[in-house]
Order: sequence, then structure tokens, then C-alpha cells
Amino acid sequence: MSSHRQFHIWCLFVSVNFILTGSCYAQSNASGKSIAAKAPAGSESGANTLALPRQILKTGVNLSTKSLSPNTLQLAEDLKLIPVLEKLQDLRDRVKALDASQPVTLENLSLRQELIETSYKADRIIEDANLAVDFTLAQLVAEENLYSELLASFGAERDKAVARTNAISFGTNGILWAVAEGLDIPTYRVPRYSISSGINGIIAGIVPSIASFYALRQVSGKRRTADEEGNMLAKLFDYPINPEIDYPEPVWDFLSEVPVGDRSGKSRKEQLIDRWIIDKNIPTFTSRTAKEQLDKITATVTRRKGLSIDTLTTRQLMLQQLGAEILKMKRMLYELALAVDGGKRL
Repeated sequence: MSSHRQFHIWCLFVSVNFILTGSCYAQSNASGKSIAAKAPAGSESGANTLALPRQILKTGVNLSTKSLSPNTLQLAEDLKLIPVLEKLQDLRDRVKALDASQPVTLENLSLRQELIETSYKADRIIEDANLAVDFTLAQLVAEENLYSELLASFGAERDKAVARTNAISFGTNGILWAVAEGLDIPTYRVPRYSISSGINGIIAGIVPSIASFYALRQVSGKRRTADEEGNMLAKLFDYPINPEIDYPEPVWDFLSEVPVGDRSGKSRKEQLIDRWIIDKNIPTFTSRTAKEQLDKITATVTRRKGLSIDTLTTRQLMLQQLGAEILKMKRMLYELALAVDGGKRL
């Protein structure tokens, strides 16, 4: 095999390798999530090291027992429900102790009426807390939907750009190699245009390779000026808030408390932030004190080119996990409702 032919084969191999590398890399990131990179300087210890995260902050609710779980009792204390439950429990025991054969008296009627009123009061406290959870989740879901729509738009725009680059890469490669091989065919007058063919072969290898590297840059999508409309993550990081992104008192108290029996001594929101930092699936968040990262995540400060697929993905993941932790309040509220109905006791 001639050295010229070997050179052609080498050029073809290199160009195909780079084209396939660029295409596969782009396709692997079509969902809008960038491949996790090494944590940048200034990151907290252990940042982006947990590849397979697990559930945290379990409630400890056990429906098979008659007593309330420790975390449910903690929530009841926050809601100032303990005295109401104690009174309700005492009234229920006294009503059960009444002899059905005895005549109805004003005292008995008063006792039963007080039981109904106390039960209603407990139900109202639980319902108010339940609505506070729904109030918070309504804003969280609205923000998630907005970021989901923006992610779809950014992702579609990115995919089109990568597809155009790949099309140019494949098309250029094919045309140039066709010309190179055409020049390599001997004719009657000119046996072989070796120099011209070789030049086209070189270009056929270089141009698609450059296009493939450019496609790698396009994977992260375009960056735009970050919005200045804060989200529900702002208060977690002590950023300014407005009434739309504030938390009802029961929900904020729940997030700010240390779970019963937790050895870390950290509140629920602090443990949630710790989880985000070590989560390898959130590579753009590595420190709770990094102002540039927090400005983008909380959407409270306008930053040039601060809005990207990575930023939107990080916000969406954090809001989803925050909402999931807040939803756990409903498990405890259900247990409290069982206590009101007599299914559980203090």
C-alpha cells in the first residue's frame, strides 16, 4: 500500500473518530444536564462526591403503633397542639367512662359538647398547617414549571445548533473526501493529482474535526442574562425575599428545626443544603457561601450570561427536593389527625 494511500486512510480515521466523539457527547447530554466536572476552587469539602444519593430526613412515622412518633410530637409542639390533644384525650376517656344506662344530664351533654368543640379546634389547627404546606408547594410547582419550560426551550435550541454543526461536519467530510478520491483517479494525460488529492484529504480530516470540537462547546447551550425574579430557594440562603416567595410560619419552623434524635445537630434546611453540595448530580453548586453560584440559583441578582441549561437544571432539582422534604409534613399531620380521631395517643 502506497504512503499516499496510508495517509488518506489515516485522515479518514481521524476525521470519523472526532465526528463520532462530538456526536456521541452531544447526544449523551440531550436531556440538558452537563457531565459532572471536577469541583471548582473554593468548593466545600466533599463537594460533588456522592454519585448515588439516598433519601434523607425520614419522618419515622409508624402507622402500626398507637403512640405518636417523636418528629410528629415535635411538629405538634410547634403548632401548639399538644395541650389541645391532651385535653381531647382526657375528654374522650371521660365520655367513654359514662354509663349508657344512666339518664342524660346537663353535665353529660356539656361534656360531650366540649369533646366536639375540642376535636374541631384540633382539626382546624391541623388543617391550617396542611394548607400552609399546600400554599408553599403551589409556588414551588409554579417555579418548577417555569424552569421546565425554559429548559425545554434552551435544550431544543441547543439540539438544533448541534445538529447543524454535525450536518456541516458530515457533509463537508463527504464532499472533500469525494473530491480527494476523484483527484486520485488516474487519467490518460495526468496519471494522478497527488498533491491536490493530498491537500483535500488533509482538509477533509481537519474541517470535520474542528466542527466536532465546536459541537462539544455547544452542548452546554447558550447563556443569557440571568433573571432578577427570586425563587423559593432565596430564603434558604438568607437572600432578600418578597411576599410571593416567603414561607408560612409552620413550614419555615419545620425546615429550621433539628429533627428529633438527629446526631448532626443541624436543621432540616441545613442538611438539605449539605445534600445538594455533595450531590454529584448538581455540579454547579459546591459552596453555600459562593456568591456567584447563589446569585444564579436564587435568581435574585441579574448576572450577564448567568442563565443557562446548567443553572436551570440546578434550580429545578433543588426545588423538587425542597418540595419533597416539605411534603413529609403531611405524613406527620396525618398521624396527628389519627390522634384527634382516637387512633393514636400521646
